[in-house]
Amino acid sequence: MIQGPLVSVIMPLYNKRPYAGRSVLSILEQTYCSWELIVMDDGSTDGSADAVPINDSRIRLFRQENKGPGAARNAAVKKGEGEYIAFIDADDFYYPFKLESEMDLLWKEQKAEWMMSAWDYHTGGTTEHHYVKDVKNADISDETAVFDDALGQLNVAGWPSNGLFMKRTLFERLGGFNEEMRYGEITEFILRCAVMQPRIVICHRPLHLHISVPGSTAKILVHKKEYPRQIGESLFKLSQSCPQHAFRLRQRGRDSMLSYAASQILGRNGREARKFLVGDFQFEKGRKWWKMWLGSWLPVRIVRRLLKTQADQ
Repeated sequence: MIQGPLVSVIMPLYNKRPYAGRSVLSILEQTYCSWELIVMDDGSTDGSADAVPINDSRIRLFRQENKGPGAARNAAVKKGEGEYIAFIDADDFYYPFKLESEMDLLWKEQKAEWMMSAWDYHTGGTTEHHYVKDVKNADISDETAVFDDALGQLNVAGWPSNGLFMKRTLFERLGGFNEEMRYGEITEFILRCAVMQPRIVICHRPLHLHISVPGSTAKILVHKKEYPRQIGESLFKLSQSCPQHAFRLRQRGRDSMLSYAASQILGRNGREARKFLVGDFQFEKGRKWWKMWLGSWLPVRIVRRLLKTQADQ
């Protein structure tokens, strides 16, 4: 068994009783043995905590009232003592060589302060490889590589938290996850990380299995609806504090906020869309803004027809 600096593996737990034991077992089977598993039960109502085996001194279980996955991760990190931090969702699992591979890259070779690995995704009875993509949407699948401009070179959307691995000092500088977000908090965190520390290692080898299960937080529709607004607000603040990346951040943030307004219009909430566009839209107005404003006054059937016509052209 391989030893080295302590790694804090962070597991938020909410109503995942059928899967939690399997996830913990994948940590126990790691070839790298200098780890601690911090499980934060986020107000589960199905007895999930009872499914966590605590017969190993490296596993610690805590409980809090339900505050969301970001808050659960932040609280768990504070309980940990590791020099490095890894994340795992309670319905997924690590391959045995995951922590060893990550420590080789970040501790032994000191290639960067954080990294992301490829992953396998299991859904509908099939498992597929998923790779991190560059800005041209091409898979990074040939070899593990170091990138010096994460925001400019990579497509950072859709990365699962299980593939993130970083130094604790970087996590602390970032201030952790946005606790107001119940969906998309991982992407928001990665965007801030890419701006603060642009150098990143991308491992082309899948190191964990991400499993689609019913009832996960990511599938709750109300959380998804708020995501474009929340990510837009975050990117606006980030663009003000990081002027060197302002153009990219403002462009992405503006599109997210307009997407939120569009969802309100298509949901027959034109009045709410106008209220948002006038009072909460933080970016400069442009042609798309005015189109959205005018569209908020039109019947939804006409808006849908216009969108279809635009898509067909």
